[in-house]
Amino acid sequence: MSPNFAVDDVSDPEGLRYAVNQQGIALGRQADALSQVASAQQELFQRLDSLTQTLMDLSGRVASPAATATLPAPSNAVTSVSSPSPENFRLQPEPFFGDVEACGGFLLQCRLLFQQAPSYYQSDLSKITLVVNSLRNKALQWAQAFLAVNPTSHLSFEHFIREFQLVFDHPKKQEEATRKLLTMKQRNRSVSDHVIDFRILAVEAGWTDPATWLPVRPAPAPKLPTVLHPVCSIHCPLPAVLGLT
Repeated sequence: MSPNFAVDDVSDPEGLRYAVNQQGIALGRQADALSQVASAQQELFQRLDSLTQTLMDLSGRVASPAATATLPAPSNAVTSVSSPSPENFRLQPEPFFGDVEACGGFLLQCRLLFQQAPSYYQSDLSKITLVVNSLRNKALQWAQAFLAVNPTSHLSFEHFIREFQLVFDHPKKQEEATRKLLTMKQRNRSVSDHVIDFRILAVEAGWTDPATWLPVRPAPAPKLPTVLHPVCSIHCPLPAVLGLT
C-alpha cells in the first residue's frame, strides 16, 4: 500500500507538491512490482506448458512399442504365446480337524489350489506344506507324528496323501454310500434336503453313469413309473428307492 503523507498546512504549495510527488513514486514502485509478478507468472505458465508437452511426448513414445507389438507378425515368425494370468497362491483350503466326512472335500480343495498355481506347487514339499498348514487338532497331531519318522526331504506327496487317507478317509466310502441309499428315508426332513442328500450319496456310490443302471419296475399293486436302479434287480417302487416311505 502507498504510504500516507500528512500535510499540516494545505496552504503550503511546496509541501503539497512534495507529498503528491512521494505518492507518485510509491505508486510507481507498486506498478513495477505488479509488473514483475505478472512476468513471473507468465514465465511459470510457459514452463508448465513445456512440461505438459514433454509428458505428452513421453506418453506417445511409451505407447508406440505397445502398438508395434500388436501389429501382425510376419508369416515366418514364431507366434508369441499370451502371458498367463497371475497365479493366486495365497488361497488356503478350509481347516481340516480330522473329520472323516470332511476328508474328501478337504483334499479336493487342495488339488484345485495346486491347479490354480502350478508353478508355485511344483515340489512335493510345497504341496505337503499346504496340507499340513491347514490341519488342526488330531489331524495336525497325526502329521506331527508321521513327519517325525518320515522326513519331508525323502517323502513324496503321493505317499503322504496315501497315509493321510488311510487314517482320515473312509476306506469303503462307495459301499457305505450304497448302503445308506438303500436304507435312507425322508422322515422329518424337507423334500429338498432329502433330494440333495440322495444325490450326494448317489455320486459317492458311483451312480453317475446311466448306461450302468438296470431297469427296475415297480410292484404291480401301486401304479408307479419305472425306476432305474444301479445295484438291485428286484422290483423297487420309486418311494422305496428315494426313501419317502
